[in-house]
Amino acid sequence: MNPIRILLTLRFADAQIERVRAVSPRLVVAQKSVKEGADFSDTSALFDGDEEIFYGMIPPRDRARAPRLNWVQLHSAGINHLLASHHPILQSDIRLTTASGIHAVPIGEFAVALMLALARKIPLATRQQDRAEWPHDKWRLFLGTELRGKALGVVGYGSIGRETARIAKHGFGMRVLALSRSGEKRDRGYHEAGVGDPEGALPDAWFTRPRLFDLLTQSDFVLIATPLTDETRNLIGERELGAMKPTAYLVNIARGGIVDETALARALKEKWIAGAGLDVFAQEPLPADSELWKLENALIAPHISGATAQYDDRAVELFCENLQRYLRGEELLNLVHRERGY
Repeated sequence: MNPIRILLTLRFADAQIERVRAVSPRLVVAQKSVKEGADFSDTSALFDGDEEIFYGMIPPRDRARAPRLNWVQLHSAGINHLLASHHPILQSDIRLTTASGIHAVPIGEFAVALMLALARKIPLATRQQDRAEWPHDKWRLFLGTELRGKALGVVGYGSIGRETARIAKHGFGMRVLALSRSGEKRDRGYHEAGVGDPEGALPDAWFTRPRLFDLLTQSDFVLIATPLTDETRNLIGERELGAMKPTAYLVNIARGGIVDETALARALKEKWIAGAGLDVFAQEPLPADSELWKLENALIAPHISGATAQYDDRAVELFCENLQRYLRGEELLNLVHRERGY
C-alpha cells in the first residue's frame, strides 16, 4: 500500500512523534520545526508536495505547494485565526479538524480557579500583599461567597463547559444550568475518558439560545464557553449583563468577542454584577488603556487558561485517534462545519 506522508510543523518531543508513527507502518512522518510563533505565518514553503496530512496551526495558503493535501488537523480548538485571515483552505474541500476536547481539563480547572478567586476576593488579597498591608476591617473587606449550592450557568455546553460543570457539581455541590445551541445533550466530539459530561447527565436544567435570559437571571456564576461565530459575537451585552444578579460573576474563557467589553466595563463599574474573570479579549494583548485593567472587581489573565505541560500529549492522542479513523475511512472527530464557523 502507498505510504501516507504527514507534515508536522510544531515542535513535538521525540516520544510524541514516535507515538504518531506507531499508529501505522504506512505513515511517513516529517517534522519541520518552526520558530516559536512562526507557525502562525504561511507554512507553504515547508511542503515538498507529496504530503497528504498536515498538523499545525496555519495550513499552506499556496495549494500548488501541497497538491495532495487531503486533511488538516489543527493544534487549536477553534478556527477564528483562519476566519480572520480569510484563509483559502476554508473555500477548499480539504478536511479540517480541530483540537477541541483536549482543553477540557486545563481550562475547566482554570475556570473554577477564576470562580474561586472572585468569590473569595483573592485579587484583593494579592493587591494588599503587594503593599504589605494587613487590613483592620478584614472581616468586612474579605466577606466572601461560597460556591456550594450556587447555580453555575454554562453558555456553550461543550467539552470545557462540561468539565467545569463536573468539577462544580461533584466538587462544590453547585447546580448546573446548561445552554446548548442545538439542544443536543450528548457530546459527540472528542473527549478523554472520565472527563466532562459526555452523556449530558449533570445539568439540573437545559436551555437553548432563545432562553439565554432565563439562564442569566438564575445563575450565580456565568461561564462563557461557546465558540465565537457571527451568531455569538457580542452575545453578552448591556441587556444580558443587566439581566444578571448583582451578586453574580461572569467568567469568560472562550473568546473575547463574545462579550461586549465596553458594556462589561460599565457593568463592573456600576456594580450591575459582582465581578468578572477574563482570560480572553476582543483585542489581544489587551490594550494598556483598557478600563478593564483598572477595575478592582475584574480579574485579568493573558489568555493562558490552556497552558499546562500536558497540552501536547493530549493533542497527540487526539491526532492518533483521528489518524486511526482516517486509515479506516471513518468520519474524523472535530470535523469543522465551515458554515457554522467551528
